Amino acid sequence: MEIYDLFPNGLDIDKAYSLLEPVGLYIIGMSIYTLFVFKFYRFLASKDIFEFDVSRLEGSKHPAVRVVLHTAFYMAQYLFVFPLVAFFWFATFTVLLSFLAPDRPFSDILLVALAVVGTIRVSAYVTEDLSRDLAKILPFAVLGIFIVNVSFFQTSESFEVLGQASDNRESILYYLVFLIVLEFALRISSIFVADIKNVVRRHTGASTRAATPVEASVD
Repeated sequence: MEIYDLFPNGLDIDKAYSLLEPVGLYIIGMSIYTLFVFKFYRFLASKDIFEFDVSRLEGSKHPAVRVVLHTAFYMAQYLFVFPLVAFFWFATFTVLLSFLAPDRPFSDILLVALAVVGTIRVSAYVTEDLSRDLAKILPFAVLGIFIVNVSFFQTSESFEVLGQASDNRESILYYLVFLIVLEFALRISSIFVADIKNVVRRHTGASTRAATPVEASVD
C-alpha cells in the first residue's frame, strides 16, 4: 500500500499549518483564561485578602511599635487598596455577564454582578470552600458556553452594553461603596465573633481545670 492510498489528497505543510494555527490559538487563549480564572476565584474567595500576622513580630526589637505600625498598614490596605480590588472584582463579573446576557439592560448586569460578588464575600467569611465554588461557577460557565457554541457570543452587542458604563457612573459608585462597607462589616463581625469564641473557650477551659481537683477528691 502506497502513501497515496492512505492520503489521497496529499500532504502539504502549508495546509497543516493553516489547520493547526487556530488550534494553537485556542489552546493559548483557553490556557490564559483558565489560569486567570484560577487565580481570580481563589483571590476573590479568600477570607483574608491581606495577611495580618503579628505573632512573627513578637520576637523583634520594640514589638509594640512594630505591631502598631503593622496594624496601621493593614488598615491602610483595606482603606486604600481594597477599593481598587473591589472595583476589579465588580468590573470582571460585569464584563462576564455582558457577554452572557448582552440583551439585558446594563443596570441589571450591574445589579447581578454586585449580588454575585457580595454573596461570594459573605460566603468567604462562613466557609471558603463554598465561596470558591461560587466564585468559579460564572467564569467557567462562560468558558463552557464558548467551547460548545462560539457563535453564542455577540461581541459587538456586548461592547455596546459595556459602553453604557459612562451613563451609569453614579450607580457604579454606589455599588462600589456598598461593597466596601459590606467588606468592613464582615471583617468587624468576624473579629467580634472570634473574640467571643476565645472568651468562651478560655472560660470553658478554666471551668474544666477548676472542676478537675474536685472530681479527684471525690474519687
